[in-house]
Amino acid sequence: MQQNMGSADSFIRVLIGISFLVNIIIIEPGPMGTIILLLLGIICLATAWMKYCHAYKMFNVCTCCDCSNPEKAE
Repeated sequence: MQQNMGSADSFIRVLIGISFLVNIIIIEPGPMGTIILLLLGIICLATAWMKYCHAYKMFNVCTCCDCSNPEKAE
């Protein structure tokens, strides 16, 4: 997988992922809400760590510096 996410996007996804996980403790949403928030938090943190987003690939969006050079892109 080629990275398609820049550092700003990655940082924002880390913050969003952490906020989903913290909301499990703060609002105590119940079993189904806990599972949903847990999955959303893990997905946000995983995509930030891999710096790859499937939705970006689907819409042909690239925010990393390497993608701005058309010779390096696919």
